[in-house]
Amino acid sequence: MKELERELLDVNVELRSLGDGVKDGTLTAAAAREKLEALKAQKREIEQRMAQAVAPVTNQGTSMADVARSLVEKRAITLNGTGAISQVRELAKELARKKRILELVRYFYGPNASTNIPVLSPTIATPGAFAEGETNVPFDDRARLNNRPITPHAFVSVLPVTAETLTLGSFDFEAELPAIFAEAFADGFAQQVVTGDGTGLNFNGLFNNIVAANRIQCAATGVPRIADLVTLAMTLKDFTDDAIIVTHPTVYAGIMADSTTGVAELYKEELIRNKRIEGVNVLVTGYAPNSIAVGATVAVAARMRDYGVGLASEITIEPIKRPGDTNTYFQATVFANGTKIVDNNFYGLMAR
Repeated sequence: MKELERELLDVNVELRSLGDGVKDGTLTAAAAREKLEALKAQKREIEQRMAQAVAPVTNQGTSMADVARSLVEKRAITLNGTGAISQVRELAKELARKKRILELVRYFYGPNASTNIPVLSPTIATPGAFAEGETNVPFDDRARLNNRPITPHAFVSVLPVTAETLTLGSFDFEAELPAIFAEAFADGFAQQVVTGDGTGLNFNGLFNNIVAANRIQCAATGVPRIADLVTLAMTLKDFTDDAIIVTHPTVYAGIMADSTTGVAELYKEELIRNKRIEGVNVLVTGYAPNSIAVGATVAVAARMRDYGVGLASEITIEPIKRPGDTNTYFQATVFANGTKIVDNNFYGLMAR
């Protein structure tokens, strides 16, 4: 028995040394995984031999008779922990919202402390007609050239992972980290792009602080109607052909519940089939707010390239160790910020 205990101790020591071997370069990840499987098999064999050595003597010949008798007596036979376990070698992840909004906005890349975007707003006044030889044409006093700064801030996520997960897990958890963090940051940035309140270090989101002149009131109280969405779409259609409307699934469902007949039914059919109204795409996303309280913005329409996101870096993942702590803390950092480049290009549908 003591010999088996020594063998088990040696195997455990080798298991613990695998992680150090990968980190100091003496072992490749592939070689470490192969050796890990071999050591696990060896450990199971030793533990089975140890269990057999201390197992009490039982009458094995009557085991099937016991099972048969239990069936007649309607007693339960349970595994009591003796069942085989199949460990899946891939990581299953919780479903996350789709992030199409991030594919539509405009990006400014580079390790810059700040990005200044030149903005001509308002533009020059409408030219007038003048007689031949006119010498007193007034200068334009309306146009203004400004800049919209985007100053990236650090967005950070820290994930503690136990030594057992990294060394003894059935899959390569460390290899999954880039995808895990990428999903987390994309989720955070999509939320910021849509509803960031512009205070502190937050993005200036689509639904935040719509210019007063661009606020379109719903015709009636409560949930918006089809006619309200048509008004919003046609307002943008007069300025651009590549506008998009962003709204929440709950608001969208309320619009689809509009019982108005006639032309409204045709608009509803177009929405159902193509997610378009009057040729304007409609993006339904859970990142949008769902409040229909008085004054709440229930939908925003804009040309999405008028929203800018500054990315000063890609995701940087650093493993951090603490003295006396067996966990490894993976710290992921991205420097980013986002803002509406031209505020006057964003229109909001407001609940009444």
